[in-house]
Amino acid sequence: TTPAPAASAAPATTDAPAASDAPGESAAPDESAGPDATEAPVATEGAVSPEPVTGESPAPASTECSGTAENRDFFAAAAESVSWDVYCAVLPDGWFVDTGSYRLADGGRVEVGYRGPGGESIELQEGAFCTAGASACSPRDHELGPAAFGDRTGMLVTLGPDPSDGYAVYVDPGAAPSWAVTGSGMDQATFTAIAAALTRVSR
Repeated sequence: TTPAPAASAAPATTDAPAASDAPGESAAPDESAGPDATEAPVATEGAVSPEPVTGESPAPASTECSGTAENRDFFAAAAESVSWDVYCAVLPDGWFVDTGSYRLADGGRVEVGYRGPGGESIELQEGAFCTAGASACSPRDHELGPAAFGDRTGMLVTLGPDPSDGYAVYVDPGAAPSWAVTGSGMDQATFTAIAAALTRVSR
């Protein structure tokens, strides 16, 4: 099943620094639900494309990343702060940002979680989020073959013996930088379409 185009916008949210003493760390909480909330409704602009992004001309975060203007500014700030490529999701209407943070220390990393209207979820991990080796930081049950991670090519894997356990696409696992998208609550075709539609944020 291929994700459908978005049809409407959701309430705006506000990005704010994370409540942390660690320098170089930022998060995007949902101000509309209170200062400590972690859910941020997302508005999707434009249609969802199930085709891999070419990568020749990265799209501005202000026009491609799913979410409010504040959510997209979060991705733009992260992309400007690190030396490696940052990716964001382009999702159909009804998805929202569940968690989001980036950290500049130790090579930097970006971690963002999204949830869908039917309980689906995906998580992006980018940068130096795990450098202990592919086997240590890339859970997998079975490799299914190459798959697109935006304009990159990674390995599509199952996360468990049952399809309901979910899927992942790993790019350069164990390296710094590396990229991963994991998903659950959806079939393989839907997940690979979402992974292929990830877009590289311009600096």
